[in-house]
Amino acid sequence: MSETATRYCDLVMKGGITSGIVYPNAVLALAREFRFKNIGGTSAGAIAAAATAAAALGDRKHVASGSSAPCPPAQGFAGLARVAAQLSSQGFIFGLFQPARGAKNAYRLIVTLAGNAGPIRKLFASAIAVVAIAPLEALILLGAFLALGFALAGMPGAFAALLPSAICAYLGAAIAAVLRVARVARRNLLGLCSGLAPKGASSPALTEWLHEILQSLSDKPPAEPLLFDDLWTAPRYPGEPATETAISLQMITTGVSHHEPRTLPFTEATFWFLREEFDLLFPAPVVDAMVAMAGAPDQVGGKDYYRLPSKGRMPVLVAMRMSLSFPLLISAVPLHEPVARRTRRGNSEGEMIDGDENTAEKTLSQSTDSLTTGGAVPLSSIEAFRICWFSDGGVSSNFPLHLFDAPLPRWPTFAINLVYPQDDGTEVVDSPEPPSATDRAEDAVWLPLHNNRGWQRSYSAIARPLALAEMSGFVFGIISTMQNWRDLLQSRAPGQRDRIVHVSLDETEGGMNLDMSQDILDSISRKGTAAGERLYQFSFANHHWVRWRNAASAIQRYTIRIAASTQLDPPIPGFDSILSTVRAGTPVPVSYKFRSADAEAASQKLFVDLVTRGSEWADLGPDLGDGTPRPLPQMQITPIY
Repeated sequence: MSETATRYCDLVMKGGITSGIVYPNAVLALAREFRFKNIGGTSAGAIAAAATAAAALGDRKHVASGSSAPCPPAQGFAGLARVAAQLSSQGFIFGLFQPARGAKNAYRLIVTLAGNAGPIRKLFASAIAVVAIAPLEALILLGAFLALGFALAGMPGAFAALLPSAICAYLGAAIAAVLRVARVARRNLLGLCSGLAPKGASSPALTEWLHEILQSLSDKPPAEPLLFDDLWTAPRYPGEPATETAISLQMITTGVSHHEPRTLPFTEATFWFLREEFDLLFPAPVVDAMVAMAGAPDQVGGKDYYRLPSKGRMPVLVAMRMSLSFPLLISAVPLHEPVARRTRRGNSEGEMIDGDENTAEKTLSQSTDSLTTGGAVPLSSIEAFRICWFSDGGVSSNFPLHLFDAPLPRWPTFAINLVYPQDDGTEVVDSPEPPSATDRAEDAVWLPLHNNRGWQRSYSAIARPLALAEMSGFVFGIISTMQNWRDLLQSRAPGQRDRIVHVSLDETEGGMNLDMSQDILDSISRKGTAAGERLYQFSFANHHWVRWRNAASAIQRYTIRIAASTQLDPPIPGFDSILSTVRAGTPVPVSYKFRSADAEAASQKLFVDLVTRGSEWADLGPDLGDGTPRPLPQMQITPIY
């Protein structure tokens, strides 16, 4: 980091598998003048976020040491530059993905089908993969069908049955191959690559390499895994604004078993893990440290369940790996939660204990945790666990713009969006100044510099020359909409769109292209540098003013709605009594009573003030939404996840 860097920023990065090569150079470009406070991301963006946070910690340690020497080459942002060079070396990324025993052929097929190979090559790869995965089944079925033909009509019958026998044998082998891959994936925790290298491998796999990188960037020994606590309590720069944490790192994972996104690290949620499962996913020093932090395990059903370290004690590598679990390609992460406890009444039939209504629950995690873990029941009362699978954060929120958002930010929260070409069915930016995927990196990077830019809808073409391809495009368009609609809507909103830099990638760059040429890798790296440099053109003064216009308009319209809810003509019978509970505390509320008289009085005053102000605004104005950037924002009460 430059010694003259005095400005602060947050950074959010989108998922994108190998497209994440963009991020290290973008971070290095920003680090020339900015210091990072809050960093977040999903999937590949989570890897970049964790590496950025680790580098920021290493940089702070070096500054705090008072040394006038340059930062050690493997530490801080100097180390991140080395990581960027590694990732941009041909074959390096491909070597990090090492399939489990028995999964190599299926892995190659998935990479080919999801990559930029042509349809003929994909069809040929699919045909070869079936025979490679289930050769014995193919031969047995072919021999059985030919033998049947021979038995019925001799040698002419065998020759006549050759083609149909081959087709039937292939179809049977395809079924056997799918079943075999499913068994291998289940044994490997629902993925083809665990992240650890198989026995006898000559190079580290993805998770092992990431552990080494996080430890070196943050200047921590390998046996002491980087924790969120290390980031929160990092040394402060001279004159740094006082905040709750020095560095905040957040990532998104998807709780498949609960059908919801979850923010990492867990702050209130309570889970357990099995060492034998985590030994398949994480390096031994990380698992050893987690077992030591957990203390004595809970022994249920002949297994030892260790409590997962939460809040600041959670290893960054574990959170990052939970966010980076690309379905089928990379193993999911299994955690466990109690499903049966001995209740206060002595039952043990799986009954969940009702949470105390006065328990302070502020987030979705806290609420669901109180339901699943039964509040403050002693751990010894757990009688059974159930498994909870966590997969790639991109399944539920691939571009988590909401991270670190504030009505009036103290510094910018930048975001980097990866934009893919129209012809592969993914999103494109429809703007008056569309980015072009040319060899000039600066032309492939776009930042809305005016308030009337960046609001246009994205567009994905469905039409294809072949009917099957068009149906496929339609199905994947539906999946993409289910996955990205919330992120896309927020990215177009005023006060959001101006902080997003868009990086255009062509069909050969990033995605599932694991073995890119050096020229392509260099092109992606240059685009990353251009993205970081383009953010220097961002106007924080204009951004802050737009955010205030949005907040003022939304607060006014929300207040008017509160006032309108009290004015019914003709009145609804009994509704006055309900309003009286809010306005004066009588009749007494049936649940969630205030814990002090002061809180109750403050609530009543707030209600009266809001109704008075809302009625005045509705009657006399002025309309703070007049001239506010469009589309108008709205205030809604939604869970925090």
